Amino acid sequence: NTLEFDPAILCRFANFMSNPNERTAHSQFGTGDKYFGVAAVMATMPGLPMFGHGQVEGFTEKYGMEYRRAKYQESVDEALLAHHGQTIFPLLHRRAEFAGSDGFRLYDLVSDDGSVNENVFAYSNVGPGGERSLVLFHNAYAEARGWIRESVSFNVPDADGEPCLQRES
Repeated sequence: NTLEFDPAILCRFANFMSNPNERTAHSQFGTGDKYFGVAAVMATMPGLPMFGHGQVEGFTEKYGMEYRRAKYQESVDEALLAHHGQTIFPLLHRRAEFAGSDGFRLYDLVSDDGSVNENVFAYSNVGPGGERSLVLFHNAYAEARGWIRESVSFNVPDADGEPCLQRES
């Protein structure tokens, strides 16, 4: 819906796994593939990726404005931090390639039966220097098959500023 209305709005999104009113990212996603898949999506989507307090360090305590001080004595999960250093931090160093929305395209994975697999996130972007990226993330512990041929509709206003929906292959 946002792409059809005004793709530039994506640049104002804040992308996060959890907020102080929810369970921690650690309790919702664990520290394995699911967590790092979601972190990679956060780091490569337009907008601002926001990691919660202690999230990168693997802290499990919930933080919020209503807490005066930490109740747990937690130590840094060195393996989790190292994995961030190998997989997520390099993406964050390249944020300019992903942050914009002018070249952002979202795609549907169409299964052999013609249905859209909603568990697969597929998108591409073009950075300010012409860098191209393609991100595919399967958000389920299952097989996925299909094809990606055309982007979902996005708005490119015409000369009069009227909405004009387009798709790209």
